[in-house]
Amino acid sequence: MFDYNGGLEMIKAVFFDFDDTLVSKKDHTMRENTEKAIKLLKKSGIIPIIATGRPKYTINEYLDKLSINNAVFLNGHTVWLENKIIHDQIIDEDKARVMFELAEKNDFSYGIINNDGTYLNLHPEKMNDLDVVDIEYMPQKLEKRYIPGNCLWIFAGSRYDNILIETAEQNNMRILRWNEAGVDIISKSVSKQTGVKILLENLGIDFSEVVSIGDGDNDIELLKASKIGIAMGNGSDNLKECADMVTDSIDDDGVYKAMVKLGLI
Repeated sequence: MFDYNGGLEMIKAVFFDFDDTLVSKKDHTMRENTEKAIKLLKKSGIIPIIATGRPKYTINEYLDKLSINNAVFLNGHTVWLENKIIHDQIIDEDKARVMFELAEKNDFSYGIINNDGTYLNLHPEKMNDLDVVDIEYMPQKLEKRYIPGNCLWIFAGSRYDNILIETAEQNNMRILRWNEAGVDIISKSVSKQTGVKILLENLGIDFSEVVSIGDGDNDIELLKASKIGIAMGNGSDNLKECADMVTDSIDDDGVYKAMVKLGLI
């Protein structure tokens, strides 16, 4: 474990997960002290950056509010530098169709996500039954035509993980389970960590100069690569096991307390 008591003058950037790290999924709000922490980091000359599984269009409001211009979206598939996209990795159409055929065969609902929208094979009126989808972002109907996307969704419980994992791996992809309701399916070579690496290279920053904080298993690789990896108190057990530090939960100002404890603000 890293000794985080002082000696952090080299830190140049802090990467934040979005859901249940910066903003609560329970009430869709950002705690006052979380926003304060972001502002104080910027005042100290440290760059706050978001690294999320979400597409950009779903959090534009917060990017504007916090004046954050650099971010990694869709678990590393798209990277933005100074509000301009510098990396956009699209899922191959043939591979996407294989996963969608599996979904249709098993009567699973499915979708594809890109920077502009979320497209699902469900009729939008049925979205109220799916807690995992925030309908305020207006998911659109997925037609038979292929829509280029960075990430696939399949709504299937964990008892189907074996067939999902097997089919994804055969097509050079992997699954990231959000919860019992469904999974992300992304390119096998892509993660938040790979997206962050691209961004850091363009910023002239090394992983040894980075702090990362998150709550989910899709944050594991990034936390391991960073100088200091922080798990939220409400985070997964897997993430906590590999973190250098576990802070309080989002409801107890975990982000703010972690930044204070590290002496970054």
